[in-house]
Amino acid sequence: MVYSYHIFYFPFKWEIEKMKDQTFSEQINLDSIDYSFTTSGWERTPDVLNSQEQADLYNEKNYYYPFVHSVLYDNNNKDNSTLIRHFERKETKHGEVFYHIQTKDKSYQLRVDAINLNLYSTGVGFLSFFLENTEESQHEKEDILAINQYGRRIMPPFFADIEGRTEIAQYIQITGLYGHEWKYKETFDAYSNADIWKPASFIRNLIADLTTDISVEPIIDDRMFVNCWYANDSLVTEFSKKDEKEFNNYLLKDDFWYRYVFVDTNSITCQNDEMQMQILREQTYKRWQKKGMLYGFSHYSFVFLSQENEFHKNILAVHMRTIYSRMVELVLVQRASILCFSGEVTKISNLSNKKANSISERISSIYKEYIRFVNQIYFREVTAQDQGIELYDLMQKCLKINEYIKDLDSEIEELHRYVSLMEERERNRNVEWLNKVATVLLPATLIAGVFGMNYGDNIVNDYP
Repeated sequence: MVYSYHIFYFPFKWEIEKMKDQTFSEQINLDSIDYSFTTSGWERTPDVLNSQEQADLYNEKNYYYPFVHSVLYDNNNKDNSTLIRHFERKETKHGEVFYHIQTKDKSYQLRVDAINLNLYSTGVGFLSFFLENTEESQHEKEDILAINQYGRRIMPPFFADIEGRTEIAQYIQITGLYGHEWKYKETFDAYSNADIWKPASFIRNLIADLTTDISVEPIIDDRMFVNCWYANDSLVTEFSKKDEKEFNNYLLKDDFWYRYVFVDTNSITCQNDEMQMQILREQTYKRWQKKGMLYGFSHYSFVFLSQENEFHKNILAVHMRTIYSRMVELVLVQRASILCFSGEVTKISNLSNKKANSISERISSIYKEYIRFVNQIYFREVTAQDQGIELYDLMQKCLKINEYIKDLDSEIEELHRYVSLMEERERNRNVEWLNKVATVLLPATLIAGVFGMNYGDNIVNDYP
């Protein structure tokens, strides 16, 4: 029996070490990466043979507009037109793989349904873990909060927590994968003050199994993004069938929903009633509240609380880890790509000592990739389904995607104007130099011309 389902996403920026000084288009070329998946546990876009997976894939593709498919699904093209390279670990299909979380108080074990790695042609990617909670001993609400909190932490947020362990687990380990078990275990003991933005060893080693060509930098911070479905009838009874006033009272009275949405364990991280209510109103999707279903979205999570009946477990929970998982992936790629573009703009703006034509080439490259991103990844709408439209709007609003797009437009435009000014100055300097050369050479040219003409006239006069 599945009590809850957890998906952890590790969004990251990737960079090919040997391409750091090249144009942005060359830096993010997926074909420039040397992949070693043929000798590791990774495989690219494997065929969907399982009948349930075939049905899920059909439902997903029918849910989203066809023009969105190119960023959601790897078509296995060999050319550079693909937006995504999708890889899956083989072990989860043929054996028992588990995700272990050891906290100070309790051990948690979740069955690994899948481990996926996506690389995108905007210089970003994410590693995702699909985890089933089938243990009755870890199905209480505090267990779910602990799994989400400690399972997502991939580095110490504070140096003191290496010893204190208030935010991170004692260790996280994945068992059942090919290779040495130590590769996929992180105890956090070896972290020093020099290990800034260094993800857990099992994250680094899983990516290195695919390629050692790229360096990886986390996009969010020390946390993975959480996608979670949890079924609990007693919790649902607290808010279902209530009118708006009663529902608002529930939000303030019972702090579980806030802790679930914002992945808090011990207590909520907002201690003002008005602010708490405002946040929950903005980030709770309550279309099906009276039917016992609530969705919530934050910067770090997308969660679903439902009843324990078969329809919720066999239909709605599946939608959460398939259809809506794709939506989460899309907005995370948008957010990560915007940050990646912004970082490249900053890098280019620091090249003021370079020649204008060199900087212009870098800007033309980033502008070309940005236009591609806007046309093929950044969508205002991705489905005709009402609930899908509303959830997608909620996600984009929460992550401020539209605001960041406007800011990025301005950044790129300002950079373009700056380089145009540099090019204009360089042209003016060249014209000024040519004018000086012409000023120096013109008298000599005129004298030569005059004497040349006189000499010619004399010849004509001498020989009538």
